[in-house]
Amino acid sequence: MSPPPRNPTMQHLSEALDDSPRRNIRAFKAHPQCQPPSTHPTIFFLFDFLRNSYNQLKAVDAEKYAAGDNAAKAAVIEIIGRNAFTNTLINDKSGKLSIMTGGDPSKPVDFGPEIKNKALILTQ
Repeated sequence: MSPPPRNPTMQHLSEALDDSPRRNIRAFKAHPQCQPPSTHPTIFFLFDFLRNSYNQLKAVDAEKYAAGDNAAKAAVIEIIGRNAFTNTLINDKSGKLSIMTGGDPSKPVDFGPEIKNKALILTQ
């Protein structure tokens, strides 16, 4: 996980708001086990967690972040942590994620390479 830039800019924040999170959300929406009416509980949990992280990022005032506002910096650091946690959960092999989300730990969900890759990108 990379720390936030030393000299944060509005451009850096805008880039973070654009591609990576939205692409990851689209990958979740396209996952076969994320389709109604029987969405897999683990997929839904992580999709919702990721969507909430993205909404938190969109709520950060880019100008305050660029000016070094402590609250804006803390919000971005929180989102960076949430992205790292998402990546950790997606790569969970222990079955604990399934237990936590009401799934069957003996049949963990396969997120597939696209979601795994996009989750890794969010941590960089």
